Amino acid sequence: METAAVRSDLDLTLVGAEVPVILTASLEYRASDPYAVAVVFFTADGPVRWVFARDLLDEGLVHEVGEGDVQVAPVRDAFGDTVVQLRLASPDGVAVLEAPADAVLDFLARSYGHVPPGREADYLDLDDVLGALLAD
Repeated sequence: METAAVRSDLDLTLVGAEVPVILTASLEYRASDPYAVAVVFFTADGPVRWVFARDLLDEGLVHEVGEGDVQVAPVRDAFGDTVVQLRLASPDGVAVLEAPADAVLDFLARSYGHVPPGREADYLDLDDVLGALLAD
């Protein structure tokens, strides 16, 4: 089975802070989990990983999408540039972050080079999925 991985390191801007706060993060995609992407934040306490649907990130380049813990939308930043806004909610609070749209688009294009949209099921190992479900 294909084990391709795509990773893009980028700086995210925390929205709403009095002083601009830049967070170092990575977008990650693995063909072994073909429907999902992860954004990983590097903190003093170690990495913090948020996993959500690749389609959500893709659609969020065009229009606001998502319900619940993860929402994605295209917006204009203070300089008039298009950015992708990620709203991440947890019991500890809500963080609104902005990522450069071109970096997100490049990341998605590279992920589609490994697993084209609509072909994710071809890369899903159902034996592994069932094994993981039954182990829980």
